[in-house]
Amino acid sequence: MIDLTKKHVLLGLSLLLLGSLHAQELVLDFRHENGKYFNFHNMVETSDNGLIVECPMFEAAFGSDIGVMFYKVSSEGQITDSLLLENDNIRLRTLFETNPNDPNSHLYAYFAITQEGIVLRTTFIDSNLSIMGTNDVLLDNSIHWISYDCFMDTTGDIIASFSVSESSDFKTCFARIGFDGTLKCKKEISEIQQFEKLQSCHTGMFCKSPLQYCYWGSNQTSDLDENPPIRNYVLDSLFNVVDEYAYYRYNNNLYGNGWQEHIVPLDDEHYLLATRYSRYNYGSSSYTKSVILAKFDMGHHLKAVKLFGEEIDKNPAPIRTEIEDGYVYFSYMPHIGEGNNLALVCLDGDLIVQWECRFLGEDRFYWGTCMKILSDKKIATGSFGYGIDPGSISVVIIQDDGWNTPEMETIVRPYMFYPNPAQTELHLQYSPDVTPKQIELYDLQGRLVQTQSKNLESLNMAGLPAGTYTMRVMLEDGTVFSDKVVKE
Repeated sequence: MIDLTKKHVLLGLSLLLLGSLHAQELVLDFRHENGKYFNFHNMVETSDNGLIVECPMFEAAFGSDIGVMFYKVSSEGQITDSLLLENDNIRLRTLFETNPNDPNSHLYAYFAITQEGIVLRTTFIDSNLSIMGTNDVLLDNSIHWISYDCFMDTTGDIIASFSVSESSDFKTCFARIGFDGTLKCKKEISEIQQFEKLQSCHTGMFCKSPLQYCYWGSNQTSDLDENPPIRNYVLDSLFNVVDEYAYYRYNNNLYGNGWQEHIVPLDDEHYLLATRYSRYNYGSSSYTKSVILAKFDMGHHLKAVKLFGEEIDKNPAPIRTEIEDGYVYFSYMPHIGEGNNLALVCLDGDLIVQWECRFLGEDRFYWGTCMKILSDKKIATGSFGYGIDPGSISVVIIQDDGWNTPEMETIVRPYMFYPNPAQTELHLQYSPDVTPKQIELYDLQGRLVQTQSKNLESLNMAGLPAGTYTMRVMLEDGTVFSDKVVKE
């Protein structure tokens, strides 16, 4: 039962301004005072450049749900209002988006089980956190689901996918729902067969023109070749399957294993895949070493690849990828759980890093699920505290002053390097107030060709083929710079 009354809660809010060579950083910490646990799913920008943050709330870890809390935050970082929608069954996959035709209207949607069956419950909220209306869209009369997901496409429609299993029967369906909450069409996808053990599914945009969607299913299995753990389907706007392909390998290792993978269109000829890069066999010595961001053409041929988090040797995972003006903004967790931090990266269309920011804090960042491109050259990402600080939500807002500006005009590096081009050796000279930690060298395909963690005042390039490389310099404080260098 949803209580559509506005309720205020007691919050503590602290602001921490951090310095950066690339961008101005603002960290907002939301701390609930009554010991309730929070998740952090989505956020939208209001017409006055503020934020509304969606935070499901529950009694304790794996305990009963209370509902979803919406916080309105001003552009100055002050919480100005809050709204609680009470519900005892908030699922992880929720949708919170602004009406493309009305910046004052925001739609919140999530899957729920009712006496009638599976519904997509939609609630419309204005920028003042007043309820404009609510609706249940009946998707199926079953009450036994195993996976679900939803997103908004470029037409402003909600695209929902869900799989149900009753006894030996299994089906996966796609549905198109208008922003006004009306069911436009629904189709069972017969090509998507039941997996041995369905771990998760992800849906999203595959291509904007022509309009196509992707379905990514993760199957936990011990036989990688006979029963691939990752299956991908491309569907047209009428939900017809137009392409099907299996899991990926990179350097003879599997990547993609059910941890917030996602696919986004880069342009009409390429798409991006973000996932974990795992070196493992299911059921034996499995471990994750890094996060991978890969660029493919529409024939699924790898065109570029970038790895993140390798130097930390922890347990990284992707958060989200957004495209703006030809730039790729990618957020990820260098390490899941305690001792975590948060990372935000800007890349060009060839996955060459323009800048990277890391936000440290053992008691601040635990698990990230959200990133949003805002107006005025701002990007927002965030995390919730969970077991470390169960009442904590942190939102990081980046002012990217380098948007649409040549990188070297906006970023002052704390080092210089010469000669460039180089024949045998590249020399680096650092400012006295910084300490280098590691240098990496990548080829144009994004492959790591050289790593150096000692004697960082020079880089030996004598044995490398002639060509252009990306040099990635990491400092002890976590700051990362990328430069193009040429080997003659």
